Amino acid sequence: MDGQLKRFTFYDLYWKLVKNVDNNTAGRIIKSICEYVFCGVQPSQIADDTEAFIWSNIEDILTRVKQLESAGKTPKSYNKRMAHFAFLESYYKAIKLMSDEDGGEYIKALCGYMFDGKEPKKLKPPVDMYFDLAKTKLELSKVRIISGCKGGKSEKVKVTDEQIAEATNRSHQGITFEEFMSLHPHIQNDLFASRLHLLDKVDWGYLDIGLDNCKEYKNCTSLYTILTHYKEIVSYAKW
Repeated sequence: MDGQLKRFTFYDLYWKLVKNVDNNTAGRIIKSICEYVFCGVQPSQIADDTEAFIWSNIEDILTRVKQLESAGKTPKSYNKRMAHFAFLESYYKAIKLMSDEDGGEYIKALCGYMFDGKEPKKLKPPVDMYFDLAKTKLELSKVRIISGCKGGKSEKVKVTDEQIAEATNRSHQGITFEEFMSLHPHIQNDLFASRLHLLDKVDWGYLDIGLDNCKEYKNCTSLYTILTHYKEIVSYAKW
């Protein structure tokens, strides 16, 4: 039995097929894709020949990639041929709360942002809220797209300061990544895409305070090393 997926690889092929259709059609297609991948349900909302054509062009890839990812394997051959990003189950949960038209606007905003590099403008409620919630995770996926374009060798793909700033929120203490780095100019960004998980739940404010009080890492010049010892360092964050 296939494992329960929490994410799947969304290819630019899917985007090309829904990019120019109306929002209602795009919304039904993305719901069908998500239901098939996450729930194993065959599409039940194919309304016309256009939707049937779109589905016929993606069904084989969806099926094969789902088999691979459910078995814990990476669809390397597809990833090398097509741009892609990780489509999370949380995006599907948002889509389920929206109408077909809103779901279509949402998927177009996600794909336009990821594949075309366009920041969506004037999204209507509740699409604007759901897109904002997805944005941080999308930024992490952007780095992975860059990794894929370079042969998937994420061990050697440098993460820029801008990508880190976009992938992490302002901390509870009001410190951004840029502000943190300006307070510690000796620290060098030596983070690579293969270590992106180290950014999860980082609070730059607590890290700033912890470094000031942690003698062992106070003068450390490696951002990677500091993030590796994040929990230890923030334990020194005393007020």
